Amino acid sequence: METTIMSYPLKGEELIAKCGIATTTNTPPSEYKVKKKEIGDFIKVGRSMELSSVFDFPQIIYEVKGVSRSFTHQHVRHRMAAHMQQSLRYAEISPTLDGEETFFVTPPSIVEEGKESIIEYINNQLGCAKEYLNKLENDVPAEDARFFLPIGTRTFLTTAMNVESLLHYFNVRACFDSQWEIRSNAYALIAGCKLIYPNIFNECGPHCINNKCRGRGNGECKPKAQRLLNKIEKKIDSRRKKFEELNKGDKLTIDLTDLIGFQANDELEKKVGKEFDQQKIDLSRKVKVSIVKN
Repeated sequence: METTIMSYPLKGEELIAKCGIATTTNTPPSEYKVKKKEIGDFIKVGRSMELSSVFDFPQIIYEVKGVSRSFTHQHVRHRMAAHMQQSLRYAEISPTLDGEETFFVTPPSIVEEGKESIIEYINNQLGCAKEYLNKLENDVPAEDARFFLPIGTRTFLTTAMNVESLLHYFNVRACFDSQWEIRSNAYALIAGCKLIYPNIFNECGPHCINNKCRGRGNGECKPKAQRLLNKIEKKIDSRRKKFEELNKGDKLTIDLTDLIGFQANDELEKKVGKEFDQQKIDLSRKVKVSIVKN
């Protein structure tokens, strides 16, 4: 999985501070000279008072790739956003085991069950793929042949969300009661958003970090969530200077696999690969966040 922040207002924090503070003065936002301290103070007050209209202003556009259609079915339920997803009516996938990654996502829990479970899962995916290819070869329209593809088929989509919607997304999807794939994306986005808007996304995360557990963990997940957020913050801080030195259009990529991904055993990958005449099959779940400098 790689989440890439493609577009965001360059001075988004300054913009909302100008627009917000100006409402209490006789100076329009375009003429208001905001001080650096005012930006942080205003955003802090806005977050504490839940001034949603303030955070409706900056819009962030990001891409998520290497995820399953199970993920996207959940992701597009966030209706206060715009989504554009790869269409299998027009794009034909290559359902083989060749290349660096499989055409499907393998859940870590299946990998943890061991070799036999993994082989059974892969055979199931290949069986579906065989029928998909067979229908295409027999002139069945791609929009109908795709019905044979499993829900684990890899895909990508692009989403536009304003900051208010993202904060809500993090509240519910960074929760440890959330499904693992969309939870990984939430934490990857948190990392990227903290890099571009450190004031806005300070102390963002699942409901529990604000003592409002809305999952089934009864608040027991809070220490785990807080530790993870602290580690993400530390990793982001170590890359902040490099990000600030980038030129417009340059991209910074941060590997988060050690924090929110899954690393499969190398010997297991080779043993499974041997069953399918491959040197190895990648069973790991790598997670990266990239930010294109605006």
